[in-house]
Amino acid sequence: MNGRKQILVQDDIAGVAAGTNVQWRAHTNATVTADGTTATLTYPNGKSLQASILSGPSGASFSTMSAEPMPQDPAIPTGDQYAVNPSNDGVTVLVISTDAGGDFSLQVLLNPQWDGMAASDFVTPPNVPLSGWSVTSHNP
Repeated sequence: MNGRKQILVQDDIAGVAAGTNVQWRAHTNATVTADGTTATLTYPNGKSLQASILSGPSGASFSTMSAEPMPQDPAIPTGDQYAVNPSNDGVTVLVISTDAGGDFSLQVLLNPQWDGMAASDFVTPPNVPLSGWSVTSHNP
């Protein structure tokens, strides 16, 4: 969106029972600094990306976790092609976690901090249900 200057990730969640943990996760090789509804991802090459929660359930905020299998994850399949589980060294997981339940839209806006770009180059997109997305649905 915005002339390919920004990325909007949206998940529309429906029918989740209250108290059910829902997690949004993004794996990255960046160093992550999470601060409430914003997170800064700084990559090994010195480039960075700003992530912002635009909408979500009350209290939604970023946190991080290690890129390790969780206890409820399925076992790694057996067989020669699965003999070695790839390492997750250097990988951080950016997380939004909620027990809110119900129906909600979770929007995360990613703003790459490219050379020569200023804050004024970014726009806040409208909240459009996924069913209404099109090539032009987020144009100004």
